[in-house]
Amino acid sequence: MSKIKIGLPRALLYHRYYEGWETFFESLDCEIVKAKSSTKYILDRGVKVAEEEACLPVKLFLGHVEYLKDKSDYIFVPRLVSVEKNKYLCPKFLGLPEMVKSSITGLPKLIDVTIDLRDRKSNLLKVALEITQQLNKSYYQSLKAFVQGYLAFKRSIQYPSNRQKQRGQYKVGILGHEYIVYDDYINMGLINKLKELGVRAVTTEMLDKRELKSGLSQVSKDMFWTFSERMLGTAYHFFENNEIDGIIQLTAFGCGSDSLVGEMIAREARDKTDLPFMSLNLDEHTGEAGLITRLEAFIDMLKWRDN
Repeated sequence: MSKIKIGLPRALLYHRYYEGWETFFESLDCEIVKAKSSTKYILDRGVKVAEEEACLPVKLFLGHVEYLKDKSDYIFVPRLVSVEKNKYLCPKFLGLPEMVKSSITGLPKLIDVTIDLRDRKSNLLKVALEITQQLNKSYYQSLKAFVQGYLAFKRSIQYPSNRQKQRGQYKVGILGHEYIVYDDYINMGLINKLKELGVRAVTTEMLDKRELKSGLSQVSKDMFWTFSERMLGTAYHFFENNEIDGIIQLTAFGCGSDSLVGEMIAREARDKTDLPFMSLNLDEHTGEAGLITRLEAFIDMLKWRDN
């Protein structure tokens, strides 16, 4: 009997949770189907089916779903309400299954479970049981897969082996959501380009909880969007970090939370630090040549300050 094929769109929160998700489904004896990486072809397919007002990350997600729809028995498109106590995610995550269904025809079955951890983390086990029931797996298989998937995720954020700090003459803080920072297509290989220019990139995922908490302690009000709060805490940490030579902020065109938090960070950067600060707003039309020109000018500014 052939294995059930589970399509995992390689976009949005895949970049944070993929090790846990993949381990969970593989523990259920399923076959994982995904694109090797984002490409122009995948983004173009997403742009074609998406609403014009959709943000760049959502367009890319839809492109991945389009890529997977004829290759999978199920596609994993969870409705993500909250991933931590008393916090929410951006509205695009709450309505993601509906956006997929209204934008794309010929879909296989969607695993569109609701993940809501506002009250208690134990709700995650209920989600796992709901998924395994949909896949006709046993209760024992569900518990085993849940434990293995959860442990794989915890290891990935504790020891992010694919996100090690790079060496370089200068150290630049990178602000942005993981699905922008770690998608080499939509950011046009930013971190590798910085490395080639002799710059070491430092991202949110390279900070420990103490550093993030210290940064957030300087924010006057709570930010109820989980990942925007992480970005804000990282920004304030960078403002006070004497080891940082500059800051690059990555935002996505059409992103509501970025338009608010990104502007807050840019304003605070002007008021709280004299570090070189550059904001890059990315969309499907952003050109690599223009990005390289701006990066080179930014590095020249770092060198000028160093002299």
